[in-house]
Amino acid sequence: MSDYLDPNNEELLKDFFMEANMQVEVLEQNILVLENDPTNKEAVDEIFRAAHTLKGGAATVQMNDLSSFTHLLEDLLDEIRNGSVQVSEDLIDVLLASIDIIKGIIDSRSSGETFTGDTEETRRRLKSFSTEESGAENKETVVEEAAQPSTVRDVSAEGTGGSDLSEYEILELKDAARAGEKIYEIAVDFDEDNPMNTVGGIQLYAAIKAAGTVLKTIPDFEELYEDQFHPRVVYFIATEETLDSLRTRVDIPDVVNSVSLAELSGESAKEKPKADKKKTAAAAPAAQSKKPSVAPPREKAETTGEIESLSGDLSGSAEPQAAAKKGKRLGSVLRVDSSRIDNLLNLVSEAVINKATFNQISTQFSETQEELSAAENLFRERMKEILDLVPNLAEEMQNGSSEKDVRNQLNERFGDLINIFEPFENKLKTAVNKFRGTSQNLGRLTSDLHERVLQIRMVPISQIFSRFPRLVRDISKSLNKKIQLVIEGEDTELDKSVIEDLLDPLIHCVRNSVDHGIESIDDRKAAGKEEEGHILLSARNEGNMIVIEIQDDGRGIDVESVRSKAIERGIIHPSKNLSDIEAFNLIFEPGFSTAKSVTSISGRGVGLDVVRKQIEKLNGNVSVWSEKGIGTRFTIKLPLTLAIIQGLLVQVGEEIYAIPITSVIDSHRIRPEEIKMIDNYEVFNVREDVISLLRLNRLFKIQTSEQREYQFVVIVGSGDKKMGLMVDTLIGEEDVVIKPLRDSYTNAPGIAGATILGDGTVSLIIDVSQLLELGFRQELADRQKREATIG
Repeated sequence: MSDYLDPNNEELLKDFFMEANMQVEVLEQNILVLENDPTNKEAVDEIFRAAHTLKGGAATVQMNDLSSFTHLLEDLLDEIRNGSVQVSEDLIDVLLASIDIIKGIIDSRSSGETFTGDTEETRRRLKSFSTEESGAENKETVVEEAAQPSTVRDVSAEGTGGSDLSEYEILELKDAARAGEKIYEIAVDFDEDNPMNTVGGIQLYAAIKAAGTVLKTIPDFEELYEDQFHPRVVYFIATEETLDSLRTRVDIPDVVNSVSLAELSGESAKEKPKADKKKTAAAAPAAQSKKPSVAPPREKAETTGEIESLSGDLSGSAEPQAAAKKGKRLGSVLRVDSSRIDNLLNLVSEAVINKATFNQISTQFSETQEELSAAENLFRERMKEILDLVPNLAEEMQNGSSEKDVRNQLNERFGDLINIFEPFENKLKTAVNKFRGTSQNLGRLTSDLHERVLQIRMVPISQIFSRFPRLVRDISKSLNKKIQLVIEGEDTELDKSVIEDLLDPLIHCVRNSVDHGIESIDDRKAAGKEEEGHILLSARNEGNMIVIEIQDDGRGIDVESVRSKAIERGIIHPSKNLSDIEAFNLIFEPGFSTAKSVTSISGRGVGLDVVRKQIEKLNGNVSVWSEKGIGTRFTIKLPLTLAIIQGLLVQVGEEIYAIPITSVIDSHRIRPEEIKMIDNYEVFNVREDVISLLRLNRLFKIQTSEQREYQFVVIVGSGDKKMGLMVDTLIGEEDVVIKPLRDSYTNAPGIAGATILGDGTVSLIIDVSQLLELGFRQELADRQKREATIG
């Protein structure tokens, strides 16, 4: 087995798997673009770049199975780019099948296992499109060369260097340049007689970097810093300056012997023999993976930092085989815009200054305390003097001294007692004012840090939206339907933890729209619609919530069909009149499906009930709107983050609970006589609506008095279900930090987590959806028990 699982290489592997998944995403997206627009050369170039980068990276970490398969794919992509192979439906199918295999290999490798799937059929299909089957032996040789460690070229023995760049490298340089900039190649021969000849490359770099962006150097920039003389260095710079201006900058006496300047173009690379081009291209990524000197095209618009969030202990075993047996994954990585990290560092710097201020205030308080102690000692001494003087003064008054004389004598000797604590008071006021101002500043910093840290966790929802074009394409093809997927708001940001749990619910909703919503081509024609159905997947922000909609222009929900199915399954009574909203909500019931037959896509009634449960688990809600013959719209509302939520604090006995504010409908203060009994259940009326009551003190077995003048009821809801929670006191709204419960507490029904309040006490957070389910389940069990008794 390859040593790619060596624990010492874990950092390299994490980087590789992260980059590999990004490149696979680029491949899949652009293949779908190419299917819709076969003449899109930009898509072809992006596909080729991604495959080339993936192959080079795989060779670097010695994953030869991935490298060789991707090389075969790259050969076909090269012929598509050259126009030798035309884009067709069969070609798109085999390209997507290749992507599936690449995904399988990456997933297996990231789990420490070897991919065991069959690739021969796909390899054969890839080769069948190739016009260069005779060159298969050469291609295998190139793959072996790509797997070997790359070496740095001896630039001094080559020409100007530009002609030795592969077409891929030139494309990377051009992509890294900004609009309006040209790329120039500057080849410089340095004077070996210069006493400081080892730093000549750095001197020239410093001279030209003010003119633009130095994209690449040969040798690599890191080698220029080594204490070694390089007779020739080639610089590639993106700039808006002219050749004459650049020539003036590089003309450094006693350092430079000769300079060659030329505008870079890809013609020289194109004129090379094809076999040489492939060898150069295969070797390039391996060298770049060690010290990349060109910004990747997809990241040229912004610099990104990386914050690694490990899902487990990655220290690992020293044995690669042990890691493979355990199937240990290498953790998830969160890519963050570096400007957000910079903002966070600025706030941390302010917090450090704030800390220093508090240290000074602490010193001030210590000095003030010493001042108080000194004033107290002085006060005691003077009081002792007064007490010692009192007998003498009394004797003087007996001997005829007037009261005025005694008072004057006391004022003269002890008049300064009134000011003895004044220095202490002044110091205390100064320290308290400074403390108050610094505390306010700390409050502002804490709020800003909270906001910035949440921003770091925020990722664009495009991370999951990007998977749906392929999903819709594959399902619509299997169902023989024409469907166009439109995506809007993919830049909307959401907490990473929410993103990870959101994929499955969205998949179920989209599959439902494709299978149940959009009609067949014949049915759409008969209904006077276009052959091609449309599905809109959109996201937008509404306050501190995100709204996701999945809308189709299909047949809509047939209320009568839903009602008939509900009666058949015993969900509703035949005499019950259903409103449209009630009928729509029935499709979220477990096992409910109106499909006439079971297929691999739907019909088992598993899906939409999972959607509701999963969304409610994320403290969100899902609703549906539909009109027969017009279409259906699923609307999902979620909080932006699960780390911190707004909660309504309530007290039951001595305990304090937090109810997520998104689940709170309203609250009431009622008298005991307003509570009615229906079938042994406590209820009360709210605006002609009967609400069942649930006493939290009984549910959680808390000792408290139920005989009060007033009772507080918090009405909570999830979906179409409502319930009133009876509590002792309403404390108010507060931001609460959710801490997950572990071990034996994880299965506590009705509890989502815990938080720590400002006074240090622990408050449990109520899971409203679980609590409602628990209450209704208990109600159903009691009802069945009563019916059994009556029967």
